[in-house]
Amino acid sequence: MVDLSTLLHDGTKVKAVAGKGSFHRRQTLERRVRQARKVIRKLNRQTAAEGEGTDERRQAAQRRAAREALDRAESALAQLQKLEAVAAASEREQLRVSDSEPEARKMKQPDGGWAPSYNVQVSTEAQSRIIVGIGVTTAANDTQELLPALEKVKQNCGVAPEKIIADNGYATRGNVEATSAQAIELIAPWKEDASREAGACKRNGIAAEFVPSAFHPQRGGKKLTCPAGKTLVVMQQKTHHGVLRNVFQARAVDCGRCRFRKRCCGPSGGPRRVERVVESSAMKQYLARMKRPEVRKLYRKRSEIAEFPHLWVKAVKQWRRFSVRGVGKAGMEALWVALAYNVAQWMRLRPEVATAA
Repeated sequence: MVDLSTLLHDGTKVKAVAGKGSFHRRQTLERRVRQARKVIRKLNRQTAAEGEGTDERRQAAQRRAAREALDRAESALAQLQKLEAVAAASEREQLRVSDSEPEARKMKQPDGGWAPSYNVQVSTEAQSRIIVGIGVTTAANDTQELLPALEKVKQNCGVAPEKIIADNGYATRGNVEATSAQAIELIAPWKEDASREAGACKRNGIAAEFVPSAFHPQRGGKKLTCPAGKTLVVMQQKTHHGVLRNVFQARAVDCGRCRFRKRCCGPSGGPRRVERVVESSAMKQYLARMKRPEVRKLYRKRSEIAEFPHLWVKAVKQWRRFSVRGVGKAGMEALWVALAYNVAQWMRLRPEVATAA
């Protein structure tokens, strides 16, 4: 019933228990910690002053509630410190964490809105649409979730797939290299270079018609031709984020005389530099593979199969929000949802089972 040669992988956002109003900045969380500690000290003084004959059960309940409030505030503050450690300095003041569910993150929903959520990653086999791996993460995007999903499938099933099909959110050089090293074919559309470059070029004052992908390689790959017809040559190689790149540069005299200088070179005025990744053999094989008609035909099955479990749990069973707090417990709940889904698919595939039930 289960064919592990081809898997399809996709992620979906499921809302957390925490509400939007539970998210606070550092200043508010620090004030909550101080207030909670103040309440605990006050309760301790009251207990010592009242002595014997007081309602011990009531006092114990009050101390427990105060301790839980302090634990929640301290946990939220600790989570905020972790986020601040990896965030850019300009973004730290805007960071918020929920004081009722510190691990929850605000994520974009299918309707375009934002809500406290977790990212549920689902691996489905192609033949019977059985879920063979499920996990819950706090990552807002899917870029780093493919390899952990493959590891989970191997733990569950004892084997790795031959192919894994995913959307372009999983198409990164790191994922291509890692899957190739495991002899797994990654089938995911590569995001066009122009769309990857648009934001950086806009920030640097470079017009859309002069993005790096508009510079075409000449024969041999050691030179580029710019949209104005000038030549850029390799000046050096550098490694950026673990990726080797050729740095091409135009002659200063060519950029100085060019009527497109401001639109091409931005405020610096030139000479224009363009970086090109030196693609590995794994990347070359992947890019060539994604151009083959049979691979593109196979990829078209992705939405039909990979998104079917999301449709079943959200539209049919109305599972749009977790009923427990924290990523650990959310993972347990997601596992039970996947098991319920698999039982339903088993009964669909084995009618005699459904009849006997």
